Amino acid sequence: MSSSYRGRHYAGRHRLSSRGARLPRAFSSSFVLPTTAAAALVVTATGATVAESSAALTFEVSGQQTALARTEQAADDATTNDLASRRQASAMQTAALQGRVEAKQRAARSAARKAAAEAAARAKRERESKRWVRAIRTGTLTSGFGPRWGKTHDGLDVGAPTGTPLYAMSGGTVILSDNVFSFGNKVEIRYWDGTVSWYGHLSRRDVRTGDTVMPGDQVGLVGNTGHSFGSHLHIEIHPTGGDNPINPGPWLRKHGIMVG
Repeated sequence: MSSSYRGRHYAGRHRLSSRGARLPRAFSSSFVLPTTAAAALVVTATGATVAESSAALTFEVSGQQTALARTEQAADDATTNDLASRRQASAMQTAALQGRVEAKQRAARSAARKAAAEAAARAKRERESKRWVRAIRTGTLTSGFGPRWGKTHDGLDVGAPTGTPLYAMSGGTVILSDNVFSFGNKVEIRYWDGTVSWYGHLSRRDVRTGDTVMPGDQVGLVGNTGHSFGSHLHIEIHPTGGDNPINPGPWLRKHGIMVG
């Protein structure tokens, strides 16, 4: 073997290490495996791998995180439910309050309408009660006011068939409904202005003392009772309500209700 050949096959290039077989680079002290890979290659004294322990630890941590997440979720749900319940209760209270307010407003409006209607009815009734109408709608004037047969005739006589209706001339109160000696069946009415009318010789009285009458209410029928010489209405007008009769003619004409 030449010296040049020996130089190329120098034992320094081809000799085996006296220290044993050479390990791969991955097993050298300068090579660092990833944590999971390193754990998979390390065998514990009991024969379980660190990978298994790592998996158990990971599972345990994951279980704790899941439990914590569930607890937090439950707390969030409870808070949400509580807020929803509070909102619902508040809404119900607001609705109830609004309902009471609206009910009061409706009641007030109803009361106001009722009061207005009653006031209008009263006003209408008052207007109606102050109208003037005729005491008798058919008949013939047979005797006037003044001296007659040696004494004063205090009213007018209107001849009409027995049973002819007689009416209140305006609104007022019946102050007498009775049988009086000379007048026979007699009705006295005090009207709203204080005037009192007397109707005499009626065949029938249709009202009683104390009754309230309106214009045109029937109070009796023409007759021939008392000191009478035929079927007729004797009517007197007493302006102040006492026994102080005036001539009914001018008064009746003034009110547009002349009879006969």
